Amino acid sequence: MAKIQFDRREFAAPRRSFAIRMLGALLFVVWQLVRLTCCAVLILLEPLLRATLVPIAFFSFVVTLIFGFLIGDPRFPRWGMLAFSIGTLMLYWVFLAVMSLFMTLPPSHDR
Repeated sequence: MAKIQFDRREFAAPRRSFAIRMLGALLFVVWQLVRLTCCAVLILLEPLLRATLVPIAFFSFVVTLIFGFLIGDPRFPRWGMLAFSIGTLMLYWVFLAVMSLFMTLPPSHDR
């Protein structure tokens, strides 16, 4: 049996220079600062948007049901009001989606 000799340098990963590693670390720290700043602003805005957009969507939906469909006023813009109601709720959902891009929650958050 012949012994096979391997040179460790052939299989080692190429070393990056110190400057490239420091640049990567600096970019990581800058990204974390930007992410945390955006996350803080979005967290502060979320209760305000929830307190305004969700009731507006709900009340405009109720007004649409009453005046557009139950009373049946022919001059009432029922489809426009219904679209407005759905649009305000979707605007809040888009805000929540943007908010989820900047923050990660633990898996046990919704329990």
